[in-house]
Amino acid sequence: MARLNDIKGYWDMSYGYDFNENDMWEGKILLEEDGWFEGIVVDSNSSYKKDRFIFGVYHPTKVIELFKFTSVDVSAPFVFHGTRDAKGYDGEFETIGIFGSMPCGVSHIITQDAELARGNVDFEIDELKFKIQNYKDNTMDEVGKSFYVNSIAMRNSMCQIILRNFEGRGFTAEEFQQIMEECQPVNDRVMQATEEEAKKLVKKMPKNLFEDDDDDLPF
Repeated sequence: MARLNDIKGYWDMSYGYDFNENDMWEGKILLEEDGWFEGIVVDSNSSYKKDRFIFGVYHPTKVIELFKFTSVDVSAPFVFHGTRDAKGYDGEFETIGIFGSMPCGVSHIITQDAELARGNVDFEIDELKFKIQNYKDNTMDEVGKSFYVNSIAMRNSMCQIILRNFEGRGFTAEEFQQIMEECQPVNDRVMQATEEEAKKLVKKMPKNLFEDDDDDLPF
């Protein structure tokens, strides 16, 4: 059965680990036994007050890999990488673009088992499930949907890879083959989508972009 966790994340784009309550998001997640989680958070100090969707892999006391999405016309998607320290999970976070991710800063994430903190949380669990499904049905755009569907297709591999990388454990040849079989269809879809987006960008470029006069060349 999924367990309800409170979650709070801070970010610092200056890489100084100087976290404050202004640059912060918070909400709740439902954590499954294999380490997969989904949840809803809000950026309390943002002008955009609506729900944002988070999901990824979380192995308590060890590591978290968290993807944070809202409509791309509001914000670029992010991925937060965190390893456990004395007070939470620290690491870099990145923006996710067409051609991959780009470092953006550092983050600090803290979690709390809601049932241990408050007792019965059945109503909160039902409420969160409703919010998650409502986001998927009514808010998730094509960018988020594509990324989420691809991630779900690799869920088993992601949960295992992130845990074993943290623990420094490798895979047997058979396990590696299983991962490749699970991930290859997703890799193919991503490659095709990236190629299509690249073509669209090229078509939007000004036709005279490289038509400089020879006298202006530096050689």
